Amino acid sequence: MSSFKPKRVSGADLAAQISDATRNTPAAVVTHIRPEPPPASPAVEAANTQVNFKVTAAFADLIAEEAAKAGSTRRFFARLMRDAGYAVPEADVNPPEGRRRGRRGN
Repeated sequence: MSSFKPKRVSGADLAAQISDATRNTPAAVVTHIRPEPPPASPAVEAANTQVNFKVTAAFADLIAEEAAKAGSTRRFFARLMRDAGYAVPEADVNPPEGRRRGRRGN
């Protein structure tokens, strides 16, 4: 079985081969256009960080009950910290809704 190996052509050889065919072709015109800068991005909020910790089952149930009253665990802890006098970002006290509510297709 023979394998086909194409002959490697150097750039000079290629230029010599096509020079007759491209002799009357006008040279390319290169313009230096400065690209427009990308539009200013809107203010980016700080990245979120996940917080995990282990607690007893009884304490987890208590957190779940209070979080349900507050609307979410994040809201519960954020409001708890704010009420204790800490400067809690508003994005944590009232975070955007993260899931869809209601039935789909209606």
